[in-house]
Amino acid sequence: MASANEVQHGARRQKLVSDILLVLFEGKFAPGQRLRLEHLAEQFEVSVTPVREALVELAGIGVVELQPNRGAVLRPFGPRQVEEICQVRRILECEAVRSVCGRIAPFELELLESQFAELDSAKRNKRWSQKTREQDSQLHELIAERCGSERLAYEIGRYKVLFRTLRDARHLRRSSRDYYAEMNENAEHLEIVRAIKANDSNRASDAMAYHIEKSVEALIADLFDPQQIAADRRESFLTRQTVSS
Repeated sequence: MASANEVQHGARRQKLVSDILLVLFEGKFAPGQRLRLEHLAEQFEVSVTPVREALVELAGIGVVELQPNRGAVLRPFGPRQVEEICQVRRILECEAVRSVCGRIAPFELELLESQFAELDSAKRNKRWSQKTREQDSQLHELIAERCGSERLAYEIGRYKVLFRTLRDARHLRRSSRDYYAEMNENAEHLEIVRAIKANDSNRASDAMAYHIEKSVEALIADLFDPQQIAADRRESFLTRQTVSS
């Protein structure tokens, strides 16, 4: 069992990873930019050791590349990368939710059902946004923990900070404009919970796939401007044409 110091150290590292990702998603780092340990340590008011650990973790999920004699270099990040990230998430979490059916107690599912139903009909404001994110984390963590596969739960955990920071970046943008229209994740979560409650693994997997598909659309629309989205689509099309020829 991890000691209290190890738990605190891990929590600080995860927060730093999230903080670096949030700055990236806000467009304050450029693709190909070298991320210097000393500059990041000064920016986030920490020592270089947790920064080094955070960059190793970010390299492990493909956000930065650790290059000889250059250190950490930021990899491209745009709509296509969001789609690829969510493709990985769909593969992992659809399998997890399929496997979790029958593994969560009915009283837990009933509580989740009532919480998501309440949020789905609640007034939308900053408090609603915060509570929605808390419930999102609770559901996805529960599915990973109870799926019955340590390896699958581990892989979901590796990407957890990345998924959550993307989600938080979207909510922060909406909150800054006090605009919450078409944010329907509570209804999507409610369908996932009801499918698990019905012990219907196919329905649960389909509900999770739909939820992640809608998340991709929303993230791209909220995090990137139309010109960047159009440019990314053109580049992706030209890449496919080159490969096919």
